[in-house]
This record gives sequence, C-alpha cells and structure tokens, in this order.
Amino acid sequence: MTTNQPIPWKYLGQTLRRFAPVWAGAALLFAGFGIAYTITRNDTWEASQPLLIRDEATGSADRLGRFASQTDLIAAQETILEMARNREVVAAALRDIGPPAGADASRWPTASQVESAASEAINVRPAKGAEFGDTEVVYLVAQGETPERAARLCAAVFARLSEHLRTVRRVRADSIIDELSQARDLARTNLETANAELQKLETTVGSDLGELRGLSESVTGEGNTSRVLSEVQRELDVAELELERVETLRELLVRSSENPQHLLVAGSELLSTQPTLQRIKEGLIDAQLAASQLSGRYTADHPRMRSAVLEQQTIREELRQEIDSATAAMKPTLDLAREKVARLTGKRDRLRDKLARLATLRTEYGRMTAEVRHRTELLAQAQTGLAEAEATRSAAMTTNLIAGLAPPRVGERPIGPGGTTIVGGAMVAGLLFGLGTVFLVAPGPQNRSYGRRWSDYLGGRRASDRLPAATSGGPTAAASMPGFPTPPGHSTPVPERRAAAAGSSRA
Repeated sequence: MTTNQPIPWKYLGQTLRRFAPVWAGAALLFAGFGIAYTITRNDTWEASQPLLIRDEATGSADRLGRFASQTDLIAAQETILEMARNREVVAAALRDIGPPAGADASRWPTASQVESAASEAINVRPAKGAEFGDTEVVYLVAQGETPERAARLCAAVFARLSEHLRTVRRVRADSIIDELSQARDLARTNLETANAELQKLETTVGSDLGELRGLSESVTGEGNTSRVLSEVQRELDVAELELERVETLRELLVRSSENPQHLLVAGSELLSTQPTLQRIKEGLIDAQLAASQLSGRYTADHPRMRSAVLEQQTIREELRQEIDSATAAMKPTLDLAREKVARLTGKRDRLRDKLARLATLRTEYGRMTAEVRHRTELLAQAQTGLAEAEATRSAAMTTNLIAGLAPPRVGERPIGPGGTTIVGGAMVAGLLFGLGTVFLVAPGPQNRSYGRRWSDYLGGRRASDRLPAATSGGPTAAASMPGFPTPPGHSTPVPERRAAAAGSSRA
C-alpha cells in the first residue's frame, strides 16, 4: 500500500544545483533563438482607414440612403469585406504601390503574393468592440513591411475597392435594365394586343360605344339608354291611356248617334274635350226636366206640353247632328293617338333590343377594358422601374456608396509582440524545457535504487545501484565470500546465487 510522501525539498535543491548547466543552458539557448528571430524577422505595420457605408438613394427617398434593416447593413458590410479581398482588387492595388525594394518588378505581383495579401494583409472589420450591423462605420485595414507601404496599400485598396463597387453596381444595373427592358417590351406588346381586341369590339358596337362605356363604367349599371327607355315607357303609358280615352269617347258618340240617351248617362270626363256636346247634353237634360214638370200639370195635347216635347225633339236633333260632327272630327285625333302609340312602342322595342345587345357585350367589353387597364399599369410600372435602373446606372458611374472619413492612419509600433517580449518568452520556454529535462533524467529521492534508468545509458550505472562495500568480520562480508554460508535472515548476493546454480547444474 502506497502513501503520499512529503516533497523532499532538499532533494530538489540538490538536483537543481547538480543539473544547473542543463536548465540554465536550455534557457540561454532558447533566449538565443529568440534574439536571432528578433534580429532576422521583418516587422509588419498596419494602416487603417474608417469608411462610411450607405445604401442606394434611388427609390428610397424616405430613407435618404439609410439601410432599411440591420440585416441589409450586415449584408452590405460583408459584401464590402468580400470585395476588398477580391483577387482583382488586391492585384490592382499591389500594382499601384509597386513591388518592395529588392523584388522583381517584372513578375510583380505573382499569384501567391496576391493570394497571401488577400488572405492576410487586407481586412475589413467593424469598430472596436462592435460587430457588423451595429454601426455604418467600418475600418479598412492593410498591412505592409513599412509604415509608408502599409498606408499606400490601404489607400490603393480603397481606391480600387471604390472603382470595383462602381463596376459591380454598373453591371448589376445593366442586368436589371436588360431585364426591365424585356419586361417593358413584353408589357407593351401585350397592351397593343389587348388594345387591338378592344378596338375591334368597339368597331362592332359603332354609335352605341358611349352607351356601352357608360354601362361598363357606371356604378349602378344604368346608362343613358336605360334612362331614355324609362322616359319612353312613361310616354307610351300616357299615350295608351289617351288613345283608350279617345276610342271610348268615339264609341260612346257612335252609340249616342242612334240613341242620345247613352250620352246622357255618360260621365262628364269623356265630354271634357267636347264642350258643345256637353252644353247640348245639359240643355237636353234641362228640357226633359221641364217637360217632366209640365206633364204633372198638363195633358199631352196642351200647347205648353206640346211645346216642351217639340223642344226636346229639336235638342235631340241638334245633339244628333253635333254627335255626327264630333265623331267625324275625332277621326284625325284618333289616328294621331294611334300613330303616337305605335311610334312610342317601336322606339321602346328598339331601345330594349339595343340594351339586350349591349348587355351581351357588356361583360366581354368590361373584361377587355380591365385587361387593357391592367396591362397599362404593368407597362407604367416597368417604365418606372426602368427609369430608376437607368438612374442607378448613371449614378454608379460617378458616385460611390462608401466614403473615407479620414486618411489611412498607421500605428505607432509594428503589430505583434516586441523584441523584449519575444526574448523573454523564449527564455521562459527554455527554462521550462530545461527543468522538465532535469526532472526527467534525475534519479528519484530514494537512497537505494535498482534497475536500469534511461540516464544510465548516458553516464553509466549510478553508485546508488551498487551494493555497499563489505566490512571484515561482518555478516555482509562473510556472505560475499565464495563458499561461505549465508547467515539466516540474509539473502545470497545475486552473482553467488548464479554461480551456485551453475555448479549444481554441472554436478
């Protein structure tokens, strides 16, 4: 059973003093490596330039160049990052600043140099402590061997990035213009086709086109023809009533010509147009009343009675003559009333036929007009979008969506750790390496140790692995002598046990 033993501090101190050349040499060796790296390394300087990104103002006058959402801003900033690392942009910027001192200008820049600069030397990052989408300001970062070269590379990348963005906007606008031009041409063709069909239908309608348009555009569905038809129907009703009255009056006059008594019982509304007949009728009634009164006092042969009868006969004869004259005079009135009714009836029938025909065409005409209106709106939208795309393309040639808020600024010191930090870190690494090596090869803290260790192959067997020297008269010395019996409680040394075993085998 093993137990945890306290750390033998004395053993640690002795081991460190004993192997001081090892760990001290490792620390100095690593420090030398650090010094050599510091002397031979090339410093890298970083230049940064703040940029302000805005959205296109075309079609977004209410936002005035601001992004509609944070997602759009993030997408725009990531697009700027990808374009800043574009191989064409980086290669053009490297050609602008030229090769460094001592480089081959004829092969500048090579594909590997462009790839290395795009992946390591160029970057677009948000403001310190922020992320993409938090602010519209980002920083264009460029690295170079000298402060001047880093600043020149940053300015060259910004210039090429602006030019590439304008090119991308122009190419995108050209693509959109082509698409919208095709959409406009298709919308125009469809509109012309719909107009031709509508024109053909309107030609068949002829003079009733206004009425058809009124029926299609009216909310109540009632046009001028419907109103005229209503008026004609009212006039026809009045004319038919008048015709019926005239015919009834004529029939009454014809019957009254044979028997005037029919006229006496007729209503006064029928004779309202014949005042003479009305007056004779009233005179006959008065004569009959007078004769009726005289008949109660006189006989039929009395002169006054005979005079009353004669007066009645005279009035009847006049009434009969007047009836014949009125009947003859009513013929033109009757013919005119009948002609008016026939004319109004024909007009009513023509209006009804016209409305029936327009009602048949109304649905098709409404569909065609709606189709023409819809295709006109589509053409207007296509033309509006095309105008905006052309404005965007024109703006892409002269304006830029990114603006530099300040010139490139280079840091006061090169990026990365300084020489002192590198040498100190290398020395600490060497010290740790040396201490690890020491405690790996150093013997353990026990006084006696058996077996072969890894360090034995370098410096030989250690003294702690050998048996102590034999003393005279002692049990150990006696046990170490050949042929001497081993005292009880003591083990025979390994060499003698091996020799005894060999002798017994030979015997």
